[in-house]
Amino acid sequence: MADASIPLWLIAAFIGLWLGFRLSHSMHEGAADSRAPNTARALVTVYCLSVSGILIEVGLNESLPRTVQICCLLIAAVTAIMQLLQIWTEKPIPGKDCQGRDIVE
Repeated sequence: MADASIPLWLIAAFIGLWLGFRLSHSMHEGAADSRAPNTARALVTVYCLSVSGILIEVGLNESLPRTVQICCLLIAAVTAIMQLLQIWTEKPIPGKDCQGRDIVE
């Protein structure tokens, strides 16, 4: 990757991360009533991990300062975890706790 193309790769990665959050949120909202099939979840997972891979590739570039490299790697790791949790966890049912028991107020 040439040094002049690093800003373009960063812009592309951040736009990809934004789209990944949109897709993972859609999967999370659809998982509440089992509308999100596992095939769709798997495809969104592959997309989110590939965008994180692009950000990791940018972060491993030796021409960047060390702090920018670490920030890129941390952003890639944290956003991948956040997106995967949104994709693969169920949305809580209103009035129930995380174990399905009624909430007493």
